[in-house]
Amino acid sequence: MLGFTAAETSMRAVQTLAKAYEDRAEDYTRAAERTDDPVFRNILLMLALQWRLAAEEETSKSSEICRRNQLS
Repeated sequence: MLGFTAAETSMRAVQTLAKAYEDRAEDYTRAAERTDDPVFRNILLMLALQWRLAAEEETSKSSEICRRNQLS
């Protein structure tokens, strides 16, 4: 049985969450491409951007966890 440290498990969870956020951003981007309403398109694109920013933040957390583990 393979064991993972708490940091490794946490890092995997963050990566999974970041991927989920990126997937959601992609969904909003595709929806924006399909709409003819320019106001609605802008709203969808803003939402996509917010999901991408959330994904970047989660990725940054993952990097910080890796750095801390290397220093330990």
